[in-house]
Amino acid sequence: MQSLKPEAAYFYPEGGKRHAMFVFDMKSSSDMPGIAEPFFQELNADVVLSPCMNPADLAAGLKK
Repeated sequence: MQSLKPEAAYFYPEGGKRHAMFVFDMKSSSDMPGIAEPFFQELNADVVLSPCMNPADLAAGLKK
């Protein structure tokens, strides 16, 4: 969490396992390996990254 500096962090049980959800600003898709690898290597965790957009990002993308 120190390196991600999430805007929000949630911890909850699901399917009999512990889960965490972090909301953070990922500047580039090339950041994914650096974000995910510590979770793979140190925690043997499954990682799912779900990119999202805020309204300004959506408007900028639609203009392209």
